[in-house]
Amino acid sequence: MERIRRGFRLLGASWNVLRSDKELLVLPLISFVSIAAATAAIGGVAWVTGGGSERETFPEGFDYVYVGLFYFVTYFIGIFFNAAVVGAATIRLGGGDPTIGDGLRLAASKTGKIAGWAATSATVGLILRSLEERFGFLGDLIIGLIGVVWGAITFFVVPVLLYEPVGAVEGIKRSASIFKQRWGEQMTGNVALGLAIFLVSIPLILVAVLIGMVSLPAGVIFGVLAIGAVVAVGTAVSGVFQAALYRFATTGEA
Repeated sequence: MERIRRGFRLLGASWNVLRSDKELLVLPLISFVSIAAATAAIGGVAWVTGGGSERETFPEGFDYVYVGLFYFVTYFIGIFFNAAVVGAATIRLGGGDPTIGDGLRLAASKTGKIAGWAATSATVGLILRSLEERFGFLGDLIIGLIGVVWGAITFFVVPVLLYEPVGAVEGIKRSASIFKQRWGEQMTGNVALGLAIFLVSIPLILVAVLIGMVSLPAGVIFGVLAIGAVVAVGTAVSGVFQAALYRFATTGEA
């Protein structure tokens, strides 16, 4: 029970950090826009060059070049801005007064490590995608379970890469080690945060549907903006929670 209570306290502290540094919300928003732009660019190049269309022109494996590129770029962007949130939150948790620039500079100083972790994540993502397509419904269940486990044991990779002299592979091992120590707090915080996002999203979706019944464009715009805001808050809180739990796991300071 102490692990659960501590998990809630750390999650509450993470929310307080976000309330003190609301500008951290800008980072997930920039990440979202950047990923959307990268997706459009890669999709546009694939369409122009004919990727994924005629098998007589392009071999079947050609599609995976675009898919692999998409995975790497989007993972890199997401991890980079997540690292910026973790870095800024760590400064706040240590008593400092961080700016967005502080987080971005810290993330930029670890670009090589972030690229390595993005490449590793992209490779795992491609493998899981391939297995999922091969085994159908059973594959969906198995890959879903593997994805949950993978997400749990790699939860601390970003702060580890930021603050410890290790690369992506050693970062995974280190993250798994921390997970074994603090799995109770980690699962409590993640489940509580996910549930909160779900509960907040339901009324927003209903409002979007009601608006859409009057004006479809207005309903779509409201829904996208509302859910985007909720996701931005959830992503920011998750990043701060990563920083808080990593700090507690490595220093004992809650």
